[in-house]
Amino acid sequence: MRASIDACFLFLAIAGMPVYAADRPAGQWQCQSGLGPAVLEFRDSGMLIYGGQPMQYRFQGNAIQVLLDGLPATYPYVLQADKLDIVSPEGDPIHCVRAGTGSARAQTPPAGGSGLNHLLQGLMCAWSGSSSSGSNYSTTRKVTFDGRGRFATGAESSFSVTNRDSGGNETSSASGYGSGPGEGGAYEVTAATPGAPIRIRWNTGEDDVAFVHHVASGRIMEVRYGKLLFAAALCE
Repeated sequence: MRASIDACFLFLAIAGMPVYAADRPAGQWQCQSGLGPAVLEFRDSGMLIYGGQPMQYRFQGNAIQVLLDGLPATYPYVLQADKLDIVSPEGDPIHCVRAGTGSARAQTPPAGGSGLNHLLQGLMCAWSGSSSSGSNYSTTRKVTFDGRGRFATGAESSFSVTNRDSGGNETSSASGYGSGPGEGGAYEVTAATPGAPIRIRWNTGEDDVAFVHHVASGRIMEVRYGKLLFAAALCE
């Protein structure tokens, strides 16, 4: 799920449906998708948090509907006791287990450390956003490397929407902001060269990988994770 809450208040008002129910997914879940592990939390306020990113949502039959880039996106799901399987609009599976029933959290860095972790440290950010039809959305994902093999993540999202009549006059507007922590874990730098893998073990127990993107003066300045590019310069 990508984080977006564009026009969320208008969307929920038009929907006119309850956003949660006792026989639907609730509480916190540990999920795994092609983009790596993430924590999914359903809140009674009509908001869910996925990977530290807040989103307004509602249930529609056996599907979760959220706003993505200002438009509703539907995620069909199957709930069986402590197991929740979700399918993204693109057809990608997201497998979840209820928090507390999945794999144990890792508390130590990956085995066989290379001794190069000090070459990757500090705050890095990745930014995404969109603007269309009077609405603006942006999300900044953050990761902090401690230089000793541990990292922490978080995200900030904001939106604004302006509605106009046929004459171009403003009739209403709304804006919002959300932030929250994400999952952390351990990392291991294998080499300070572009394209070299950075081994990751999330606190949820899953192993993953990122890649060195840019190096300057022997220090890793940019990291690529999936489709996201993290750099210290993007935090400014």
